[in-house]
Amino acid sequence: MKQLLILVILIVGVSSVVLGQETSPRPTPFAVSKQPFTYEGQQLIVGQSIGNLEKEYRLLEDGGIYRRINSAKELEVLGGQTPKNVATAFQSLKDIDFEKITFQHPSRISYFLIYKKGKKEHKVSWGDPKHPAPEGVVRVYKAFMGMIPKEMRL
Repeated sequence: MKQLLILVILIVGVSSVVLGQETSPRPTPFAVSKQPFTYEGQQLIVGQSIGNLEKEYRLLEDGGIYRRINSAKELEVLGGQTPKNVATAFQSLKDIDFEKITFQHPSRISYFLIYKKGKKEHKVSWGDPKHPAPEGVVRVYKAFMGMIPKEMRL
């Protein structure tokens, strides 16, 4: 009986210490920027939509890589890419004649690839299993996502 009482006191004491601690939200380790919204150079934007949740990653012609979730007004800065990797990424769009591809078959779970320069934008989206995405578009998407370390993905 005495051991049970000590155990209850110990549990109540530990619980009050743990539950009494205030937890503050963890700040993001990434700097934020609005620069991609006004950037006039080339941008390669890839992402995924799951219902109302949208995750997006951007590569700018200047090498900057960013991410955001949903329609956040700022993007998190993930770092940069080498000029060679940037050139390869944009060349891959030319190699598949991306701007001539008209493919819009989203689903509840969809993927998208957008080429943007200034105000001009071209988007391809896929996810509907009845309409398989063009192979070149999927290759570009996977290659881009390969540049984003798993620990930096949303």
